[in-house]
Amino acid sequence: MKYIVAFLLFVVSYSVLAFEVSPMVSEIKPSGSQSQQTMRVYNSTKDPLTIDIEAYNLSINSNGEEKLTINDEDFLIIPITSIIQPGKSQSVIVRYIGEPVLPSSKAYRIAINQIPVKLDSSLGSGVAMAMSFQTLLNVVPDDAEATIVIKDKKQVAKGVWSVNLENTGNKFIRLTQSKWMIQNKNEKIVLEGKELSQSLSGKIVLPNSNSTVQIRIPSQFNASDSDLKVVL
Repeated sequence: MKYIVAFLLFVVSYSVLAFEVSPMVSEIKPSGSQSQQTMRVYNSTKDPLTIDIEAYNLSINSNGEEKLTINDEDFLIIPITSIIQPGKSQSVIVRYIGEPVLPSSKAYRIAINQIPVKLDSSLGSGVAMAMSFQTLLNVVPDDAEATIVIKDKKQVAKGVWSVNLENTGNKFIRLTQSKWMIQNKNEKIVLEGKELSQSLSGKIVLPNSNSTVQIRIPSQFNASDSDLKVVL
């Protein structure tokens, strides 16, 4: 059985299992020369690294929770498995071969999974451990655009708002790339970049969908008497 974990147990140092993947977020076209992405996996460990790669459909419900379902048909991945020597890297080509004409963008997770290795029995029970990086890949048709609408906002706790967003466009929205402008009768603030990313509970709104996210707001702003504007 394969166990994929996104963290390291205290008995194993990060340097033992660490590897790097880039890019973590990418955007390609449904056809033509821009319908593929080259990813690079770097083995920063002292041991050979065995990986396999899987593609998943990404869906997000109205509460911002992700669901992944395996997709064996929309991508040609070369190589799909590889052994990477210590200090070396492997290029992986991910080519979209699904529907060439899309009405709206489609979101996927490309998972780079370390095939588990059995730990030394002196470290514990000998449980197999591994890491998995799940990259975000969006297939975006030409001229696709996102449009965001704030449907509702309410105070759920001191310094925390719940905001219902709707994307009426045909392209995904990465909320971390937007600007959130909050204003009351006394002052105005703008949340963006790292500060915004750390404040949001959800990061993506898919095309033609609703998503409710929570955001930490300075406590002097209340949802009932403050204006909110989100700019893409």
